[in-house]
Amino acid sequence: MPTSEAGLNFIVVGASVAGLASAMALRASGHHVLVLEKDPQLGGPGLVPSRCARGCKILFDWGLEAETRARSVWSEGFAVHKYNNGGNSPRREFIGLHLWDPELLTEARGGFLQFRNQDFLQILYDAAVKEDSNPPVTVIFGAEVVSVNCDTCEVTLQSGQIHRADAIIGADGACGVVRRTLMLEEGAAPETHDTPTGLAVYGAIVPRKLLGENRDYATFYEYPQHAVTMGSNRGALTYCAGTEKEQDIMLWVYTPDSRQDGTWTDPAEKKFADVLGPCAEEIQKLVALAGPATCIQIRDHYNLQSWVSKSGKVLVLGEGAHPFPPAALHAYSIALEDGAFIGKIFSHTHNRDRVPEFFHAFQEHREPRSSRIQQFEKDYIALITLPDGEMAVARDAAMRGNYALGRNVIEEIEAGMVWVFTYDPADDADEWWVQWGRFRHDLEAPVDGQPDGFMDWTTLASSTSVHDDSNP
Repeated sequence: MPTSEAGLNFIVVGASVAGLASAMALRASGHHVLVLEKDPQLGGPGLVPSRCARGCKILFDWGLEAETRARSVWSEGFAVHKYNNGGNSPRREFIGLHLWDPELLTEARGGFLQFRNQDFLQILYDAAVKEDSNPPVTVIFGAEVVSVNCDTCEVTLQSGQIHRADAIIGADGACGVVRRTLMLEEGAAPETHDTPTGLAVYGAIVPRKLLGENRDYATFYEYPQHAVTMGSNRGALTYCAGTEKEQDIMLWVYTPDSRQDGTWTDPAEKKFADVLGPCAEEIQKLVALAGPATCIQIRDHYNLQSWVSKSGKVLVLGEGAHPFPPAALHAYSIALEDGAFIGKIFSHTHNRDRVPEFFHAFQEHREPRSSRIQQFEKDYIALITLPDGEMAVARDAAMRGNYALGRNVIEEIEAGMVWVFTYDPADDADEWWVQWGRFRHDLEAPVDGQPDGFMDWTTLASSTSVHDDSNP
């Protein structure tokens, strides 16, 4: 019985941005979704700073405009400074400004939103599990998936419990079990195929209240609410995030001085101050006020040839499909796009036999865009951390010249921004359906029932859609 009016059963591994976005969008298309998150709470221990996201039009389309505006800071662009002016300079040298085109943002209903990580996840989580949802999204915390059987479409938890579904979506990141499973199908392994670049990213949150009225720190967070600081094999990003009444400073530093192979939830082994290298005194002072730091290696990740398992029943998306460098500008917006696309494309079928076809269509449409933006992120880091020498001198001169002429400092990215902002994942999914998918639509014949052996998640609990599986 391949088709059911009740919708398909999906397992989403990981309550990440991509995972929660996919769950919301699939639920809106009439499917049942079980989200399995290994951490005991949303977002882990909370050491992770926020990221910038260019996904406001997706959030607005999902009816989340009020929540989005209340929990984010809108960036108007970024200021560019030098990391080290030579000697023990107290201040960073100002290079120029890069401001987003307001007409483009208005026309595309886009914008650069700056969130605290926990706030962003909370917006998506609250929307995913709201009580009036039908069918509901079920989220189980403390449910670590330790193995994935792509042929039987089953996942096994650390507790030994097994869940089976019509389809599995891996949204548990670049180091997640689902991506690892697909890499092993291609004869690759993260230990040997995800290679460090020699740069790491330290991230921490500086509580805004600690800065008080001290104007020495204003250039890190005031207009245009985002600062880029360029150094030799080093660099820093700072921006505001939070609510109108309570904002924090998000701080990222690129450094070659740590080999720690950490995660977003592991505290950094070296002190933040010990990995700064030569820098302006104001950077040192800001770091002294920062909270606990994390350390993530920037890697050249293995390029999965197929985001879909050989069985056609398992898909990776978000960081599992196209890992972005830590602190990437577009990582969250691309994750939102992935979720919106997968939900929209599955609005056209409840037939489990078409899952492989729809999964492959997802990769066909999403891979070119994500790969292009992924390369932009790598080039952006290379530009910020360019070693001292002729190329760095030429870069600085070009930026200063652009700013002196009243232009944006990185003029070359202007044309690309139009392409970035005007994309609509739902339209892209519908385009595939109109051009290809609908020609098989007449083969579908709705019938009732589910395959034998399925766990009915909708009856796990009647009073809540949130569960804790950490104590089997």
